[in-house]
Amino acid sequence: MFDILIEQSKLILTGIFISFISCFIYRITPTGFVSFGRYRTKEGAVAIYLFSTCMLGLFTPVLYLLSGIVIDTLSFLTIIGIIFLCSTFIINQSVPTWKHTTPKTLMMYFSAICMIILGLSIQLSL
Repeated sequence: MFDILIEQSKLILTGIFISFISCFIYRITPTGFVSFGRYRTKEGAVAIYLFSTCMLGLFTPVLYLLSGIVIDTLSFLTIIGIIFLCSTFIINQSVPTWKHTTPKTLMMYFSAICMIILGLSIQLSL
């Protein structure tokens, strides 16, 4: 299982980058479709969803190359920290009632930043 994760790490990181970008474009809530801070009509939601899907699909090869560069240059601990930081942000951004400034969320951000800094410092010392 671990070998599969290592083998497919570029694809995994690309998927996380796509999720991170898409959380800025739109959000689906229990009351509607929100894009750039405004509720949209059904027609607008379909147009925004299709446009963002096409654009992100076209942008995926670039993100795949970027993922390869990140994996080749950064340490494992730094990459895990980046994934943890992005995942925390995406989840808090996706759920409307969850805030980025609660003590638990701030602790998660702090832990991710510590992993990133620790991984970079270990990498620089080698």
